[in-house]
Amino acid sequence: MTDGQPDRLATTAWESEESGQSFPLLDYVQLLWFRRRLILAITLFISVIGYIQANEIKNVYSAMSTMIIGVPESQVMDFKAVLSRSNSFGDVHSEIEVLRSRGLAAKVIERLNLLSDAEFNPALREAEKSSFDFLRYLDPRTWIPASWKQGLKEAMGVATERAPPLPLSTQEQEAQQQLRLVSTATDILLGKLKVEAIEFGNVINITFTSLDPKMAARVANEMPEAYIVDQLEAKFEATEKANSWLAEQLSELETKVVESERAVEIYRDEYGLAASSDLNILDAQLSESNSQLIIARAERAEVDARLAQLRRLLAGGGQGVETATEVMSSTLVQELRAQEAQALSRASELSIEYGPKHPRMLQVQAELVEIRERIHSEVERIAKGMEQEAEFANTRVASLEGSLRGAQGQTSEQNKQAIQLRALQREAAANRTLYETFLNRFKETSSTQGLQSSDARVISKAEVPGWPSFPNRKKMVTNYILLSFLGACGLVLGLQMLNPGMMSPEQVHKVLGEYVLGLIPNVPGKVLLHDYVLQKSSSAVVEALNSLKFSLALSDPDHPVKAVAVTSSVPEEGKTTLAISLARVMASSGKKVLLVDGDMRRSSVGKRLGLTGKHAGLSDLVVAGDVNLAEFVLRDEKSTVDYLPPGTAKYANATDIFASQRMQAIIELLKARYDMVIIDTPPVMAVADARIIGRAVDKTLFVVRWDKTPRKVARAAIDQLRRAEVSIAGVVLQQVDLKRYGRVGYGNSGYYYHYGRYGKYYSA
Repeated sequence: MTDGQPDRLATTAWESEESGQSFPLLDYVQLLWFRRRLILAITLFISVIGYIQANEIKNVYSAMSTMIIGVPESQVMDFKAVLSRSNSFGDVHSEIEVLRSRGLAAKVIERLNLLSDAEFNPALREAEKSSFDFLRYLDPRTWIPASWKQGLKEAMGVATERAPPLPLSTQEQEAQQQLRLVSTATDILLGKLKVEAIEFGNVINITFTSLDPKMAARVANEMPEAYIVDQLEAKFEATEKANSWLAEQLSELETKVVESERAVEIYRDEYGLAASSDLNILDAQLSESNSQLIIARAERAEVDARLAQLRRLLAGGGQGVETATEVMSSTLVQELRAQEAQALSRASELSIEYGPKHPRMLQVQAELVEIRERIHSEVERIAKGMEQEAEFANTRVASLEGSLRGAQGQTSEQNKQAIQLRALQREAAANRTLYETFLNRFKETSSTQGLQSSDARVISKAEVPGWPSFPNRKKMVTNYILLSFLGACGLVLGLQMLNPGMMSPEQVHKVLGEYVLGLIPNVPGKVLLHDYVLQKSSSAVVEALNSLKFSLALSDPDHPVKAVAVTSSVPEEGKTTLAISLARVMASSGKKVLLVDGDMRRSSVGKRLGLTGKHAGLSDLVVAGDVNLAEFVLRDEKSTVDYLPPGTAKYANATDIFASQRMQAIIELLKARYDMVIIDTPPVMAVADARIIGRAVDKTLFVVRWDKTPRKVARAAIDQLRRAEVSIAGVVLQQVDLKRYGRVGYGNSGYYYHYGRYGKYYSA
């Protein structure tokens, strides 16, 4: 097979460092092409949402007026330094803050009667429906019950009881309602107002955005006019009152300034507050604690429900307990159930031939009792584990509740302290401002009264805009399409790069440096592979094993391959299944095949062949010396394969047995009597048995589970075999998903499967 394309994406990161290959741009493009339907679906979905959202946004219009400050005015007396403002850029920014002030905004609202406009008065708005109303259900705040919200408000409020407020008169209530409306309208107006200065100049641009183009122009023109009027009023009032009482107030104001600033510093030192207290961190901690508490309670409820289900099943005599999720996920319970089924099957078979009192029947019944007791013990252990999990969930909920209460108390206390600090700061700032103003005006008010004029003027009025300034729907939709397409491509590439397994012969050869001798497909349904090859002799699985058989024979043309070891890097890679299946396929072609269970620590070949009980085998043969080989060999009931079990000589060390001269002689004897000897060995990374046996046989097959075996682990196992001078015939990719393999096209070998031609040659 030749070099692949999309499968290389999963190995690009390490290939660029270890093998020095160039950036496989073509591989990325080809993978994206194979995943084009997914990419287009994601792009279309997000683009449609973006289009709907863009059309939901209302048109916004912007109007801009321009004014200049620091205009020199003609003065009767030379008091220009007193009455006119400086032309420095720093003073321009001060005037910008005046234009953004709430007081000036309130005056504009009053002069234009903006409270009668629904844009500035939410009470006049009608409920609007949106295509995205369903998204509000995704807000976690809507999941919190109303009783919890009320309790949270009470916990965050002032703990001490306060006297109920006195009832207000109708006029007072109307006045308060009017103040709230003005405050809300002020917030809305300032949110739509933008005031900025042209750099290195005294020109200020005033921009206002509105849903109504005429309203945008009205407010943009009124803001500078209100600023000029406010400036003149402030000057006149200051100079009119200054002559009568400025001198008397200077001394008192100076004392107040010193005292108020000292009070601010003392309060800061007493409560450890910074110059600008910020409660955002405490608020974030409180929100995070609340979110974690909700999640922890949900997890606790889930654990309690699962535990209650398991307890209910146990209390009912254990009927249906295997349906519990934790029991179903237990590998040990599943294995014990399988053993129980096998024992029941044997009991059924023996009951036909023997009576209920026969020793073999009694032995099977005793085995059934033991297996069921082990199942019951495992279920009890699972129940205890769930009880510990539930106890942990309760402890976590209690801890989070304590943390939430602490954060709430700290936030409340900090709020009260910050309120007092801000009050002191405002008092100190007001006293300082008054003192400085009075001190400056004290020297000039007697001669400047009546000479006040504005040092600002409007140089450009706002016009009614003819088109909206926002949104740019074409740009928004284009950005949605582009970003969704790039995101979908990134998702496909990211998922492919995170895959640790190997999925094609080309990739295996690049990673391990060994060729793939065969791809063994996944068998359909729940049929085991070694049974499937007997039931479906013309299937693709059998033909794949036949191909592996001939590839193995051609791996060393100069020397016939008669003894093969089958191993893998880690357990559960499918090596034992492959050894049994390959032996049965070879035996079906008329060859005399011996299957040797070389895994003395965790033997499983006998169980899969349906052979139960302890039998003399390989370890006994090595220890016994010259004996009849037939005494140790069993026959597979479903095929003509001979089977040599691991044996019963448990006192002998497996590594010592395989490394002995006697073991080498036995392998030579087996090669002389059989056409093929297949040895199932332990994983390479677990023990050294596979490396020792590999030196004694002709070839070794290394099994890699398709899309599962980590590259680093498989490469480490291959390196160990090479260092032990084991002759590796090649790699076998086990449990290949042919539909996925052909659909995505892993390597050149995948294109044949992709075009659907593979299945025409076989039948299942």
